[in-house]
Amino acid sequence: MLDYIAYITVRALNILFSFMPVSFALWLGRRIGALAFILNKKRRLVAYANLKAAFAKEKPPHELKGITRRVYINMVQTFMEVLNLTKVNRGYVDRYVEIVNMPRLSNTAESGRGTILLTGHFGDWELSNLVSSVIGFPIFVLAREQKMKRLNELLNTLRESNGCKVIRKGMPTKNIIKALRGSNVVGILSDQDAGKNGRFVDFFGRPTSCHSGPMEMAKHTDSIILPNFIVRVKGPYHKIYLEDYIDFRAAESPDDVGDALQRFAGLLESYVRKYPDQWLWLHKRWKSTPVRTVLILNDGKAGHLNQSLAVAEAIKSSLTAEGHRPEDTKVAVIDIKFRSPLRRGLLAFFAAFSSWRCHGCMRCMKFCLEKKSYDALMAAYSDFVVSCGSGSAGANIFMARENNAKNIVIMKPSIFMGLKKFSLAIIPEHDFPPKSKNVVATMLAPNLVDEGRLKRDGEKLLERIGHLNGEVIGVFIGGDNPEFSMTEKIINSTIDKVLEFCDRRDMDLLVTTSRRTSSKIEEILKDRLGNNRRCRLLVIANRNNADEAALGILGLSKIVVVSEESISMISEAITSGRRAIALKIEKKSERPSKHERAMQDLERKGYLTIARADGLKEALERALAAGGPVKPLKDREKISEAVRRLI
Repeated sequence: MLDYIAYITVRALNILFSFMPVSFALWLGRRIGALAFILNKKRRLVAYANLKAAFAKEKPPHELKGITRRVYINMVQTFMEVLNLTKVNRGYVDRYVEIVNMPRLSNTAESGRGTILLTGHFGDWELSNLVSSVIGFPIFVLAREQKMKRLNELLNTLRESNGCKVIRKGMPTKNIIKALRGSNVVGILSDQDAGKNGRFVDFFGRPTSCHSGPMEMAKHTDSIILPNFIVRVKGPYHKIYLEDYIDFRAAESPDDVGDALQRFAGLLESYVRKYPDQWLWLHKRWKSTPVRTVLILNDGKAGHLNQSLAVAEAIKSSLTAEGHRPEDTKVAVIDIKFRSPLRRGLLAFFAAFSSWRCHGCMRCMKFCLEKKSYDALMAAYSDFVVSCGSGSAGANIFMARENNAKNIVIMKPSIFMGLKKFSLAIIPEHDFPPKSKNVVATMLAPNLVDEGRLKRDGEKLLERIGHLNGEVIGVFIGGDNPEFSMTEKIINSTIDKVLEFCDRRDMDLLVTTSRRTSSKIEEILKDRLGNNRRCRLLVIANRNNADEAALGILGLSKIVVVSEESISMISEAITSGRRAIALKIEKKSERPSKHERAMQDLERKGYLTIARADGLKEALERALAAGGPVKPLKDREKISEAVRRLI
């Protein structure tokens, strides 16, 4: 029934427009195109994301949105001209169409060889096929079969209204080869994704899957390929540009088909760059590209960045498992800096209620972010957006919508923001995550710890130290945050107990601070451990931090002591497979916190031991005496499985 209704509608419009000037049909098409831009959300997002992938570094968002709107307008104008194909005769072509480099078509016709007029979904490609027949070069065209049979046959009838012949479904390849061997002209569109088995060429700087069929057929039949592109100048006025031949007789490259595909892709790109609104951006042109970009939004907290990098690593591993090369997954990190805390809250609020139709979305980003951050985001394209913490969650939502990308948030965002705006949320169990398909509940924070990194960074650190006299205790000292405080009393007691244990057990000590560690605590550590024979390494993160320090210490240690306020460091310690002790420090409030509950839950399940500074020596003795392997976490497997489903 739908097919019949569509057939009747198109036929009626064809008859109606036959009595009206083409300029009126195009005027109406422009209005309908503007309306389609508003209503057709799904394809509009695809078109804008494609434009972003191609022009992110060259054109601002408002310009790309304007191009997207004009794409719809040109597309509907093309459909209106399809309804008017019965009007196309020699007089119509002479009036409205200018052909540039016409001798190139004449010469191919006189050569006695077949000709493939190769183009893409550019300008009014339907009209360009008909022009060839009208000016005396009958053409066979390969038309995509539509699902509605009656409508499909009507469209083919319109295409054949002035001498054009449509190669219909059945045995198209055989029929095309037959036409080419008969020295005929064949029109083929070749600019859509060819899947994973297509030939890959460079198109707008990305590997792009292309159909090699037209090149293979030209080579097989000794035919000439004549690339051509029709450009709408204004209204019904067009220019058809006939480019230089692609002729395999003259090919010298051992991969001449690949070179020919690249040459055509380069030509198409040059026209798209000149007339970006005249290409059909609505199909997923880079659907099969192996190159994927992960954009990490960095809020400036080292722990949050490491968690985001761990998720990016999970994405890379999942894509590699699908056959992609590791280097095909690009990871970009952009710092998110707000003009003020108030504007950070504003961005989160507006992100919760924003939509793609809201043209003020990017203006909101511009208002809330520092100029450098905003400019970097607008010049970036990504397939995945990853952020950690509630502060950057609003920017995550905006950037996912901007790129039509899948987005992942780590930690629970603001309550009014919700989780439906994220493709995947990775939330620790102590935050009580809701049960949902897009939520993964973890014991701890994602991290980059694995045996390969532990060994590599451990070896780097050992080169710096020189050698170790015995087994190692690693100590990670954090600092103050809104909930906890590292006091002088606690740090002095910790040093006393650790040194006493190291002397008794003849063990070495490796110590590092965090960027939150106060200058007072740093000075105490320097005074007491700087020249101590047991302390083989003291890293003050705010002064002489080394990239390999954290994982290197984990890699070399038998037991690790971590101050309790840092969930990131505790996650890394447990994931490393070393015996982990969480050092209790001073709380700023008497009320129980979710962080404390999380630590108690980890101890209850056997992942770590919680100890006060004055009981640290006993905790170290128990850890050293414990036999068997450390209980492994399942967080990484959970995250990897969720990412695989997402991809």
